[in-house]
Amino acid sequence: MTNSDKNQNSKQGQGVNTPEGSKAPPGTPATLLAKKELAGFPAPVLDRYENAFEKLSGRLAEETCEQWASEGLEIVRKTVRSWEAAAEFFEASVAVQRQLPSGQFLKWAKTGTSLCADSPSLAVAYFKSSPRAMLRLRPRYIDDWANVCRALYRGTWKSSALSCRLFEATPTLLETLSFEEFCHFGEFLEVLSRRSYDQAGDALGAGCDLFPKISGDVDRFINLAQIVAEKSWRETASLFDSATASLIELGPQHRAPLITLARRLAVTGVSDASGVLKDGANTLNRVPTETRDRLLEMTDGVAAVSAPAAPEFLRVVPNVLERVTFEQMAQWQSDGLRAARDNDEAAVSYFKLESARSQEMLDSLSSSIELSRVREIILMYCMALTGRSIDIQAAQGLAEKNIGWFQGELPTTEGTTIYMPSVINRYTTKDENFGFFKVISTHQVGHIEFGSFTFNFVTPSNLFDDLRPRLPGARELEAARTADEEARKKASQQPEVVIFGHETPDNANTPSVAQSEPAPEEKKLEFLTDMGRFFDLFHERRLALDAFTVLESSRIDGHVAGLYPGITAMYNVVRSAALESRPDVTDLPAREALVEFMVRVSLGQVDNMLVPSEHKEAARKLRRLIRTVTSREASVEDAAEAAIRAYSILIDIKNEELDDEDFEQLDPEEDEQSSDSGDDEDVVDPESVIQQFMGQPSPDGESGDDSPDGQDDQASEGESEEDYSSPQDVDYRGEFKPELSQLLSQMQLMENDEFSESGEMEPITQEQLEEMMKNAPEMELEQTEGDKDGEQQVSEMLENLMKELQKRDPENQQFQPGPMQHVDEDGGPLNATEPDTYTYPEWDFRANEYKPDWCMIHEKIMTDGEPNFFRDTLADNALLLAQIKRQFELVIPEMYRKQKRLEDGEEHDLDAVLEAVIDLHAGVSPDERLYWRRNKNERSVAVAFLLDMSASTAEAIDEAKKPSDDWGAPDDPVEYMVWLRSRRSEGMRRTYKRIVDVEKEGITLLVNSLETLGDTYGIFGFSGYGRENVEFYTIKDLDEKFSDIVPRRIDRIAPLHATRMGPAIRHTIAKLAEVDARSRFLFLISDGRPQDRGYSREGVEKEYAVHDTRQALVEARQEGITPFCLTVDKAGHDYMKTMMEDFSYEVLPDISLLPVRLPQLYRNLTT
Repeated sequence: MTNSDKNQNSKQGQGVNTPEGSKAPPGTPATLLAKKELAGFPAPVLDRYENAFEKLSGRLAEETCEQWASEGLEIVRKTVRSWEAAAEFFEASVAVQRQLPSGQFLKWAKTGTSLCADSPSLAVAYFKSSPRAMLRLRPRYIDDWANVCRALYRGTWKSSALSCRLFEATPTLLETLSFEEFCHFGEFLEVLSRRSYDQAGDALGAGCDLFPKISGDVDRFINLAQIVAEKSWRETASLFDSATASLIELGPQHRAPLITLARRLAVTGVSDASGVLKDGANTLNRVPTETRDRLLEMTDGVAAVSAPAAPEFLRVVPNVLERVTFEQMAQWQSDGLRAARDNDEAAVSYFKLESARSQEMLDSLSSSIELSRVREIILMYCMALTGRSIDIQAAQGLAEKNIGWFQGELPTTEGTTIYMPSVINRYTTKDENFGFFKVISTHQVGHIEFGSFTFNFVTPSNLFDDLRPRLPGARELEAARTADEEARKKASQQPEVVIFGHETPDNANTPSVAQSEPAPEEKKLEFLTDMGRFFDLFHERRLALDAFTVLESSRIDGHVAGLYPGITAMYNVVRSAALESRPDVTDLPAREALVEFMVRVSLGQVDNMLVPSEHKEAARKLRRLIRTVTSREASVEDAAEAAIRAYSILIDIKNEELDDEDFEQLDPEEDEQSSDSGDDEDVVDPESVIQQFMGQPSPDGESGDDSPDGQDDQASEGESEEDYSSPQDVDYRGEFKPELSQLLSQMQLMENDEFSESGEMEPITQEQLEEMMKNAPEMELEQTEGDKDGEQQVSEMLENLMKELQKRDPENQQFQPGPMQHVDEDGGPLNATEPDTYTYPEWDFRANEYKPDWCMIHEKIMTDGEPNFFRDTLADNALLLAQIKRQFELVIPEMYRKQKRLEDGEEHDLDAVLEAVIDLHAGVSPDERLYWRRNKNERSVAVAFLLDMSASTAEAIDEAKKPSDDWGAPDDPVEYMVWLRSRRSEGMRRTYKRIVDVEKEGITLLVNSLETLGDTYGIFGFSGYGRENVEFYTIKDLDEKFSDIVPRRIDRIAPLHATRMGPAIRHTIAKLAEVDARSRFLFLISDGRPQDRGYSREGVEKEYAVHDTRQALVEARQEGITPFCLTVDKAGHDYMKTMMEDFSYEVLPDISLLPVRLPQLYRNLTT
């Protein structure tokens, strides 16, 4: 320490009050002086000093101990609070001295003294972290370490807290980072802290978690983070989040090039680095390992030509690889590079798959077919087959619902909709792949058209003697056996007879309890579906389901072959391919081999049929059953009867392993001779089957036969059930869930006989669903007994299934058209006699006067939907949401803004008072403005959002070019309802985004951000048909607090009827007029001009609706309400010029921009 430093420290020490009597004569050793002086500070200081001195005095030279004690005194004298730093100094000294030579030890102490001069808090953090930090820090880096952390301190409490955090995190960081990397990280935090201490603190915490997981790439990532901090510091949080979620999964070989790529793009400023890391890691994880290096090189190649296109290329690669091979993708990329040389816009369009050139190139390279591109054709194809509309969706969508279907790429149906793979790439030509789409759609349509899910347990079969009514159910048997067991136990127990004063006589006889008590009344078993009742007949339900699946699928194929000969050629190609992919029968145990034999027969195999030698007769019977049901005369009840017979054959065959020599060929001629004995003869003896089912073990394993043989049979059957595995799926037949599908389809297509005697539909309880899921064989395939994770999965599935059933419940459907009042448009005023109805005038611009009480509003609370739409929208737009919130936070006023230097106020202004005292001492006349007060500055805004819910909002976004004036609704109310259903159902069949969906997204993002501002707001929707039926839906009222119910209501916003704007605006004005706010706004969101029956028919009527709407907006202004209209109708300027004269409005050229633009407009409008 220099003399000047010592003089400065001594001056600083003069400001600290030392205890009386602590002054020592000159020449007193520092160790004694410290003991005396430290006694005047809190006890921990002296205690820690004495403990440390006791241990150090035996290790250090006396002179070194004196210097050490002097540094402690130097620290404690710095400021009023520096005794805390001194206490930590003494506490850490012993541990630090063990790791440092004497000279470095004193240097460490002096560095702490220097830090204490800046801030005692820094010194405290420095000393506390030193013992662990010195384990990994070379002595020559002590000063550098302190300077890196000290650089974050700028004299404020936030900067002090950040600097202290870095000191404390040093031991953890140095476990992973080299000191050079640590310094680099400190520089990054210093850059970021200039913009936000909070962001820098978050980055420090995230770095401590992230760096150990990306060892070797830390410095590279810090370089990237520093560039992001300099260019867009707010994005550093998302950068660390993306890195934590994405980079950890990648190996170092691919992690480093990806970070380098993100840095390269960040330097250009055209892409957010977090998105590059996220999309890049996602893409790399979805491509084969051996192609990753080349993929990164290809991305670098795109970046070299057009930096903005590189992220788009990286993001779209997985989708491209679903259509082409990697080599073909390389050709597509090369063509894109040529397009990129034109301009960046062309490059981005190409690699986003938006340009015609890009799609044409992929089409020329690929033979695959995407469902989204042929969906409309398949819809028409299915309608041609069935004569009715059947929706087509991607199979992944059904799997994501988590209601019992698990295969995201297998075709299936739940009775009302056909689900298909999103891409077919099985064959080398597009025609063949499209043919496969036709085959799988034909087979799934067959399940719906030919009654797979209309099975009725009591309906007689056409081709078999009915065994179903004569067979006992498994649960029925279990209940009977339980009752019998209890009766036998009671009969065997003789009750004790007590004679007072004597012992119980040996010969006392009493009637048995079983004889004296009446038998309990038998409880009738209930089933949700007839399929459930059918599968309850079987003990091994999985085997029964497999047999029924093969037989029912074969029946469907038989109907298809007989009724649709045009598909036969492609059907045979697909069936042949399915046969080639089947497993080798000789690799399977006996029972599974016979089930596989059934599958092969159902697929049309005739030759080279290997079966277990011991079970050739069983194989013949099974083949005969399949041939019987593969005819146009067979019904689903025939497939059920055949399944009973197949089950009775298979259940007697042990599922034991066989050798290759245990299999023999079963040729067709042998089977024909066997079947010539009589076509009407059943393949099984019905009475034997009934006895077999009577004796089958109950679900808990008890057998109906008490004999040892029966026990053996039970053991063998229990063993086979455990070992038995279902056959491999047939790809074109897909996933078959008969019981679930029947439940869902009967809810969707409820018939009269499904209602109770009271005429109301019987509700389905959660307990009934739990029972169904417990017993349904198709659910049993996916559950593991005793598995807690499995139980949680089943619980979630049950909840999702309940929600799905509620959606399909006809009694729970929203917007059911009730009895619609029809009033002549040339009639008179209306009377609002019903609750929640209101009448309003309408402006007739031709007569230049109002029509009094001309329109009737029916106000309704929007029914509840699901919260998923709201949550998914927020998740999908997380970055946009963060930007909107930041914009809105800037709007929030300071509630109480402090105004200083006033002559009169609430309290003295301390700064002004101090200056006045100084001025008085200096002989200068002081300023008399010595007070401050708070000036209240509040934001007082109320806004009502009014949404157009007309039928035209069902239009798809890419069809929005269609003129919205094309109303085309018939005037007759009956014809109108037919027209309405067709228009609304057209919208509901779409899988892509509609206008109303984008409106909902915009409102969702805005509502979430409005909660930040605290403005009063309401959300309303309107529609209707005719002046007497204007529907006004409350989604959130102006005085209603935001709650979980609001997102559910937003989910139910849907296209309805017409667009009579005038009365809806007037009703909204009435609501806003009751709100006490300085600024009130009406925000109208529509997709076209106002139109309704008798409101905008043709010619002058169009102007009538426009002028009435304009007059309603004038009324709003007269009430002190500012109206604003946002329309997504590109032709909106034509009528907006008249309707919004003297008012603000905007015509949005691209509806997809609505979620982004809506919050911007709101902010501009209300500030």
